[in-house]
Amino acid sequence: MMEYINLESALQEGQRYVAQAASELRIDVKALRHDVATDTCHEKAELLGWDDVERVVKAVFFYKGKDLYGFIFPELGSEEDPRHIDKKETLPKILGVSRKQAKSFHNAYCPEGMEYGTCTPFVLEGSFDDDKDKQLRKIFIHDYKRIDEETVDISIGGKGEDAHKTSLHLTYSGIYNILRHKFGDRIEKANLF
Repeated sequence: MMEYINLESALQEGQRYVAQAASELRIDVKALRHDVATDTCHEKAELLGWDDVERVVKAVFFYKGKDLYGFIFPELGSEEDPRHIDKKETLPKILGVSRKQAKSFHNAYCPEGMEYGTCTPFVLEGSFDDDKDKQLRKIFIHDYKRIDEETVDISIGGKGEDAHKTSLHLTYSGIYNILRHKFGDRIEKANLF
């Protein structure tokens, strides 16, 4: 069971830009509340009754020292072997670092306003600020035209059980367009795999 809820009430304080950008860009974004908490893309697809798990989009973050990078992509793996960012392949290709340098990146970190199972593309407004413990430098969104105009599900961020029960529905291309509208060239499409 799910119900649509008011978008503004679902967003955290630092995410109000999502509603504003969606309105200006004419992107339909719906907030949903589910009765069951989920942590993985496969759990979410099953809850929604979607056979196509690639319509559930994940956000992962890698850091080295103070520098933080976000990677947004659809679930393209199986339940037994979910899709991950390969440090040895993806990070050197996307970040322009050597394989040796890529080994010192870690992904055991959730940006402010998130926890494991609620990581969202829609980071808080201040995530790119210099005064953060981990400063977000760039967000890369997997260029996957196949679902650009499909409705996808993303986590909304937040902490606690309610955050694990809340998500947003919008087109896959809408994620990039909203983020690019707000953060400019800090958002980039890339072939992550």
